[in-house]
Amino acid sequence: MLRRCGIVAALMLASVTTFEASAIERRVAFVIGNSDYQEISALKNPAKDVVDVSNTFRAAGFDVFVASNLTKLQFEGQFRNYLAAVDGADVAVVYYSGHGFQIGGENFLIPVDASLKDAADVEVQAIKLNDVLQQMRSKSKIQVIILDACRNNPFPRKDYWLRDQLITASGTGLAQVRSSLNTLIAFATEPGAVAYDGAGDLSPFSFAFSRRALAPNQEIRTVLATVRRDVVEATKGLQVPWENSSLIDEVVLMRRSSRPSLPPVLEKVVLSGVGPVDLNLPEPVEVDGGSITVSIERPPALGRLMLNGKVVEAGDLIQGKDLPHLQMDVPKGVGEPEEMDMLAYAARDNWGGEAKGMLVFRVK
Repeated sequence: MLRRCGIVAALMLASVTTFEASAIERRVAFVIGNSDYQEISALKNPAKDVVDVSNTFRAAGFDVFVASNLTKLQFEGQFRNYLAAVDGADVAVVYYSGHGFQIGGENFLIPVDASLKDAADVEVQAIKLNDVLQQMRSKSKIQVIILDACRNNPFPRKDYWLRDQLITASGTGLAQVRSSLNTLIAFATEPGAVAYDGAGDLSPFSFAFSRRALAPNQEIRTVLATVRRDVVEATKGLQVPWENSSLIDEVVLMRRSSRPSLPPVLEKVVLSGVGPVDLNLPEPVEVDGGSITVSIERPPALGRLMLNGKVVEAGDLIQGKDLPHLQMDVPKGVGEPEEMDMLAYAARDNWGGEAKGMLVFRVK
């Protein structure tokens, strides 16, 4: 009888347990760090940023292209290689750390050989961000561009030819970008403001991004919100990261399919009339570390579920480490002889992983 009830309970458990079927996504990132500028002020951190950020994307399962200190010609060649690899990809990412500026509402990434001494140089020597985005859009389902590039305009002149007009360049920051469907563009600081190179080995933005991006099962907009808090705190409010998103699909950088390890169905005989009886449930194991919370989905109908002398009821939360200390107190004469009952519970970790467990018991 106990075995039969266990089988029924297992079927019930399966009916309420959700199993995620995650299709394998193809995701490709191009990470660029320009530090060693030949004609303008060098930047200390982008070449270091690129190491940490590229390792972050690799750890998240991306195919990664990495480049440092690219001239205009080198950028064009490596970007072509990246576009070939990203053709048909689910997610295409470009992460750029280095000099960038805006002119006439148009954003430009600056190769290390740019001088921009003459008014006509901007369209010849710089990389137009919108061109990068359009080419990514033609190849992939989702586009993500992350720009740690809003340093002060370091160039010797303030006006350049753009679209047959002589336009004054903005002194600081990048301009807001209009994104089409399923695109996210993140800036290290808000439009028109300055992002700092940082006093440490990484820029404030790249440091926060590398630290936060691998949080399991976190959607990218949630990650960027956490990055924003970190950067605002690190810069005492002087730098406020910002993003423009038209995403309709979820982008999770670090997918994690594992969940707490828990035997699905256990069986036990519980004596009545002897006071609280130890259930000896195994402690759930979190494979990636972190804490586990257990919720009581269905307490037994016979008697009382106890923890440390207190009654535990439906919906109550306990720590995973306390699960082995649960007890059942079934007063003598409660229920029919050999009556069956069960306890259902769920263990959840910090990252949304969940495992369900069940104890089926017979009262004697």
